Amino acid sequence: MSTDLPLNQAESSTPPLSRRSMLGAMGTGFGLGYAALASTQAQAQAAATGKTGEAKPTALTLNADDTTYFAQEEPYFMQLARDEFTLDPAVVYFMAAQKGSIPKSVMLRYKEGLDQGARDPFPVYVQPVAQMRASIAKCYGTTPDQIAITRNTTDALTLAMNGIEWKAGDEILISPLEHPTGITLALRIAARYGVIIKQWGIPVGKNVTADEVVAALQRRVVPGKTKVIFFSSPLWPTGMRLPERKIAEVAQKAGAITIVDGAHYNGMIDPKLDETGIDFFALCGHKWQNGPGGTGVLYVRNKKLPSNQTDLPRFHLIRSQSRDIPFDGSRGDWDIGAALTFYGFPESGDWRALTDACLLWDKIGRQRIEAWHMRLGNYFVKQLVANFGEASILRPTQDPALNSGIIAFNPFPTKEQRWNEKLNVDFRANMLRDYGFRISGLGVGNNGLTRRPDPEAAAFPAGTIPNRDPASLAPAPMDHPQRVNACVWNNRAQIDNFCAATKDLVKKMAV
Repeated sequence: MSTDLPLNQAESSTPPLSRRSMLGAMGTGFGLGYAALASTQAQAQAAATGKTGEAKPTALTLNADDTTYFAQEEPYFMQLARDEFTLDPAVVYFMAAQKGSIPKSVMLRYKEGLDQGARDPFPVYVQPVAQMRASIAKCYGTTPDQIAITRNTTDALTLAMNGIEWKAGDEILISPLEHPTGITLALRIAARYGVIIKQWGIPVGKNVTADEVVAALQRRVVPGKTKVIFFSSPLWPTGMRLPERKIAEVAQKAGAITIVDGAHYNGMIDPKLDETGIDFFALCGHKWQNGPGGTGVLYVRNKKLPSNQTDLPRFHLIRSQSRDIPFDGSRGDWDIGAALTFYGFPESGDWRALTDACLLWDKIGRQRIEAWHMRLGNYFVKQLVANFGEASILRPTQDPALNSGIIAFNPFPTKEQRWNEKLNVDFRANMLRDYGFRISGLGVGNNGLTRRPDPEAAAFPAGTIPNRDPASLAPAPMDHPQRVNACVWNNRAQIDNFCAATKDLVKKMAV
């Protein structure tokens, strides 16, 4: 693969760290016969070049529980990677948060569905929609009337945000660390309806707890004024999971509606949606769930639940062909999920493939998958800390409630380097070109919610994470993030190799 090799090796006097040497160095200190567990993907990558290098990752001693867990689970997930995923063997892909890889078994039925539609275009769906929604609902811990199939997370969030019955002066409370999609939606709602956007700062630091996160939110909630609490979980820039259930409880006491951007939730985390207490949960089909692009799910609470006994909020359907429901935003005993799903002629082969991906995750075991993401993610954090220090990690690490399979970090030693956008962008490009690791980065972009001509926009340098102090709301930008994901197809060998490559590359770039 052309992007896997140096564009001009003559430009560097020090040869890049070879993947073969990284694999040779990885086996010490783990007591697991680790080299024997290297995946076919990692072995193919190691053989891809003849480059040499000496950098090694700092060894980290595993505790007994880690040793037992990985001895039992790593062979299973490595076999899953071989059996179900066709990722390029020359590149280690740490990027389910960008887009997942459709499993082989899902791809087969996906193609069958597309072929069926091409042969006989007349049927609108290759499988009954009610059946697909029922399957997804069961996978996600809810009932079909609360599940709508959408085009992606953005589409789901758009339906939720624009369906709320806003009035001038309503307040939407939003974290500064939202994806550009959420920020743009909030800005459009504010401009259209006269809604006031309020922010709350996210506590950071390795020892931050879920209770501290909730306390920071509570300081900004105004009962009777806060109409919506909008947040992502996990947060895209840092990978920090937010305590959805506790935030929902705060909202319920204040009479506020909760809307969650869960693009990185389903597929990574076992999504027991009815237990969250959230009103609207937008989910992605093509990221951690590994369905086809252009698919998503919107969860709409459609009844009083043990986790949320509040009345259903008025809600307008802005995209639906259904005429059997009220047009005034009132709620009743009808299938809102079906109404939101009914919008014309979608590519139903996509919908069935999404359903198949959900069912595959259920077959593997969603708790098993969540445990793998969390345990492998924790291993990733430990290795990064061992090599680059605790300050390199850009999210809390001690409270398991805030963990996820997304790890944001910055390995450069000085603040000037960590805030240098070009240096950090080049780091990712070099990591792919010279070492064969695909990762992502950047903060929220465009200074997040705070934009020029607001004078505070200058306090958020391009590429950094535009957080705010939880107590004062003063600008508190974080480092430019490098983001890696602990995916179902990844393993510890790849993480060890990545840490070694990062160490080697930082040494070359931090001059």
